[in-house]
Amino acid sequence: MMANGDRDAASGGPRPHFPVAAFLKALVPALVATAAFVLIFMRAPDSGRVTRADGMMRVTLSQKDSAFHPIPPSAGGAAGVVWYAPAGPALRFQLRATGLAPARRYVLELEVDSAIYTVASYVPDARGELAIDTALAQFAEGVCVGRNFDAPRSVRGHHRIRFWIKRDGSPPTGTMPGIPPSAPGARLGCHGNGDGDYGYILLENEIADFTGTDTIARGAPR
Repeated sequence: MMANGDRDAASGGPRPHFPVAAFLKALVPALVATAAFVLIFMRAPDSGRVTRADGMMRVTLSQKDSAFHPIPPSAGGAAGVVWYAPAGPALRFQLRATGLAPARRYVLELEVDSAIYTVASYVPDARGELAIDTALAQFAEGVCVGRNFDAPRSVRGHHRIRFWIKRDGSPPTGTMPGIPPSAPGARLGCHGNGDGDYGYILLENEIADFTGTDTIARGAPR
């Protein structure tokens, strides 16, 4: 059996000449255009990162269906927005949510890197709107979480944070039943609806990047 090169030689005809120079000449404009597109794309700002004049950055929240597709407010979905300072000695943020059920309690959860913290329990106003303005000097559990306790951690360093709002199904008063008194967080108070429903209502559309610093600037929350 002859190789391809041997077959061409045995045929006695000339081998076809591949126009390398012409091919490269035609390829150069395409390569230049591709490189320009990649450069522009890499340098373009993230369209989801909106910054206010005061330096606060925005992430948005939405209610999502079972396939994690956002449910728009026009279809009855809740919605939210968080403005946060991207750096500082405390995580300073303002959260606004709409479309929640009035007179029902909800908890704010933060997923900080690999840990989840249940920060506090809130009740929306009569219009189903919730407003939270706070600054966290550390990441820590704030209300009863049962056995789902994560140890506090400092805000120092870089963190990727997800903001979540879920129903507060914990007991209305007291502490979480069935937790040994010696367990971490056993004494955290409960303020929930008492129905055991902890369903998530608002999930992140973007992840917040935050860098905790050591220095407390003048006028910054302590």
